[in-house]
Amino acid sequence: MPRTPLPLPLGSYLSEVLPLAAQRVIGWIPVVSEQNALSTNILLQRNGLTTFATASGICRGQHVMAGVQFSVNGTSLFTTNSAGVATNLGTIAGTKRVVMADSGTLLVIVVPGGNSYVWDGTTLTQIVDPDFQVSDTVSFYRGFFVFTTTDGKQLFVSNLNQPLVFDALDFGSAEGDPDRIVTQILNHDELTVLGSETSEVFKLVGGSGFPLAIIPGAFGEKGAHSKYGTVAFDNTFLFIGGGENEKTAVWRKTSSTSAVKISDNATDTLIQEFTADEIAEAFWMTYTQRGQLLAILTINSQRIPGRTFVYNGTASVLAGKQVWFEFQTGVTDAPWRVNSIVKVYDKFLCGDSIDGRIGFLDKTVFEDYGDVMFRQMSTQPFDNNGVTLFAGLFEATFESGVGLTTGQGSDPVVRLDFSDNGARIFKSETKRKIGKIGKYGQRSVWERQGDFPVSRTIRLTVTDPVRANLIRIAANPEGGSQ
Repeated sequence: MPRTPLPLPLGSYLSEVLPLAAQRVIGWIPVVSEQNALSTNILLQRNGLTTFATASGICRGQHVMAGVQFSVNGTSLFTTNSAGVATNLGTIAGTKRVVMADSGTLLVIVVPGGNSYVWDGTTLTQIVDPDFQVSDTVSFYRGFFVFTTTDGKQLFVSNLNQPLVFDALDFGSAEGDPDRIVTQILNHDELTVLGSETSEVFKLVGGSGFPLAIIPGAFGEKGAHSKYGTVAFDNTFLFIGGGENEKTAVWRKTSSTSAVKISDNATDTLIQEFTADEIAEAFWMTYTQRGQLLAILTINSQRIPGRTFVYNGTASVLAGKQVWFEFQTGVTDAPWRVNSIVKVYDKFLCGDSIDGRIGFLDKTVFEDYGDVMFRQMSTQPFDNNGVTLFAGLFEATFESGVGLTTGQGSDPVVRLDFSDNGARIFKSETKRKIGKIGKYGQRSVWERQGDFPVSRTIRLTVTDPVRANLIRIAANPEGGSQ
């Protein structure tokens, strides 16, 4: 049979029934070609991580105010300047991930269920006003800092541009449904308050008393399942949650009353392996790479491997279907070590869940702080309508000839293994070269891969620190056993 192009996986789709679909993409970014090209889609190398600064303790959150980076690491608030020098500004109690908002000159830091603080450019002060209530989230809305209480019953505001001063009467509640308030997000100059099953939209109206009012009819039937579960994305926002009697999924807000589900059923199944308590600590990050709008959702667990799910908004629009894949740290299933991303100093600065470093996404390196960057893809099952097929030749086309001059990666390789039992067990791992530096015509070819009676899933893995953009795959299959 002639050389037959095979479809590269456009993201992950791990079905509960693995023989049906076992596509998985880790560490590569699926990209859809927007013009005529050698392939309709490729797997693009993600950027590596390089150290920018060092603080003390695991990052609990980052924020940018007036073009300056701030982070909570361990039990301290730090600021890092454009030269990569981190300065300790004071103590932030607790260990939980924090929520931050700013007015341009005042930065508010909320430790969910704990203390809250204000940095005014000179002094870090704990909020101790007797009318302040223990909170989980904060937003800044036209002069007011808006908080949601940890008990989920109320939202309340500070005095105008005075986040240390509160009035006992400046509070409100979500009134359309009795579900508890989980989180909030300011988007298009409207404040959406999300409960556990529903949402309501508030508008600033000013006047005496509580300055926010519910927009009549702006009531949604989906709520949030994590206090960190919303993120501004592509001119709207995403959230992790669901409605009454629904398990957790990922939603995109489309109007004040509507949301559409953007997680496919395979991603839903993986998310729903986590407990409600684990999902309640899930958090979002976003960044862009080469025109790809990426939303990143991490869920940690002590019971099962945590996961970092990545949604490519650009590829999803071009492909006409939802494109999800994964980032991870190391060679075994684990979440990505990055736990916050902010754009500042012409870089994407990254908080870290392992140590106190502050890194940045670096397109010139293909490791994470010198450690292995794991890239792996598994194809859809290939079959011949139940007729035995002989895999005569398989070829993977990489951007070859871009290896390193010395050391590991000077002669990079890709590893292939396959499964003939529905992606349950992979076997027969073999290596082929991708191409030394300057060897642009290198072909990664495997011959006489044997026959398979039902279907075969092929898996490719790269761990060398090189730019390993995967452009296409192809095969010369032959009917019948050989």
